[in-house]
Amino acid sequence: MLAPERQKIILKHLASSGIITTKQLSQLTGASLATLRRDLNLMDSQGLLKKTHGGAQSLQAQPARPGVSPGLEYDPFLEYKDAIAQKALEFIDSNDIIFVGAGMTCNLLCRYLNESGLENLTIVTTNITGIIEVAQNPGISTLLLGGSVHAGVNHLETLDEYTIQTLEKLYFNKVFITVDGIDLNYGYSIINRAQLPLYNYLIQNSLQVYLLANEGKFNKRTFTHFSSLHEIPNIITNSCIDPRYLHYYQDHKIPVFTV
Repeated sequence: MLAPERQKIILKHLASSGIITTKQLSQLTGASLATLRRDLNLMDSQGLLKKTHGGAQSLQAQPARPGVSPGLEYDPFLEYKDAIAQKALEFIDSNDIIFVGAGMTCNLLCRYLNESGLENLTIVTTNITGIIEVAQNPGISTLLLGGSVHAGVNHLETLDEYTIQTLEKLYFNKVFITVDGIDLNYGYSIINRAQLPLYNYLIQNSLQVYLLANEGKFNKRTFTHFSSLHEIPNIITNSCIDPRYLHYYQDHKIPVFTV
């Protein structure tokens, strides 16, 4: 495929979606990542788009769509989040009953679940943005927990003191959540303290819990302490994270799945 053809594909996708990763472009065009980076550099210099770390975004604000925040805020870790979401999909099977948390990585996971072909899957979530991705899939049953609506950077979430009451008789095969900060001494932390009772319940009432954490979450503390690092049994993350964390997880026999 010639460069002008690739450029047309890139601009057409950005016109409808507003943002794209180089990995997605490679799948669309068959071109190598190196070739696409050159394309994006050239198109950025020509004022056709804004190149980002791991992809590109439109110069024009687009209507909000699942997985993309209003205004298309710059996300330097989008490509890493996308890879982590695809890795998480490997741990989900037909007939599973799963909980999916909120945030960009979980939005992307819902998108890949919708495209996965898995059958008789049940998804419970507080993530309004993510559930839009799967709501019309006949092979997926969805349950959106109620509560006050909280607007995050790339998601809408329902949470309040009554949300946990809906969960009291539910048990999950697998849970996939994110956090806002990971620190060797402080542990896992979150910005929205309303998530705390929900996350504590999920850890205690799930067969397997997976934390989806890109490298931007490490060496970072946020508002509310959630748990110690050894309390979540599975981590899906980037291979380039601070090696001190890999050593910690290894010492505590916590499986780490890297992308």
